[in-house]
Amino acid sequence: MRMFRHDMTARLSCFCTIAMMLVMVSGCSSLKVMETWHKPAGQGQPYHKLMILGIGHDENVRKMFENIVVDELSRGLVSAVASHTILPDLDKTNREGVIAAVKAAGCDAVLTTRAMSVGDSSVTQQGPNGTVGVVYGAAPVANRYNFLKATLQSSLFDAGSTELVWTATVKTVDADREARVSRDMAKFFLEQLRRDGFL
Repeated sequence: MRMFRHDMTARLSCFCTIAMMLVMVSGCSSLKVMETWHKPAGQGQPYHKLMILGIGHDENVRKMFENIVVDELSRGLVSAVASHTILPDLDKTNREGVIAAVKAAGCDAVLTTRAMSVGDSSVTQQGPNGTVGVVYGAAPVANRYNFLKATLQSSLFDAGSTELVWTATVKTVDADREARVSRDMAKFFLEQLRRDGFL
């Protein structure tokens, strides 16, 4: 009976540890911030309504990105508008059309995001001394993981002057999980733009 209790306690402890690790992993951001820039302190201003503009070739991904970012920002009590609701086809829109749409929507800033580079990268994990590990006496194998990498650039423009006031470059190895990356980008925007005095 004592052994059974000890075994159950050990299993419960192991289960709790695994559950905590899963919560920690699921809460981690998929982004790595490479660099940020913003206007010097005192020259910026807090904005009250942002237009979210995703720039890319896939309109479905654009819509999803913009909708998720708008939703996450609204949870953080920031007013935002998805550009696709006003500019359904960016290929048929010029700079003046974007500026007019921003003003018509009552936005005082535009937050754009575009992919600078996208591509697969294979990572091979090897054993000690550079040799590939042997698993249970089998032939040497490599644990291969395919990550879809992407470098994204986001920029904040003042609607009145059309001047660039803030920019950030981030990398992700989760680019094939667009919804997750979109949520992580929105959380990054909230945290960083507030810290820099633009929200």
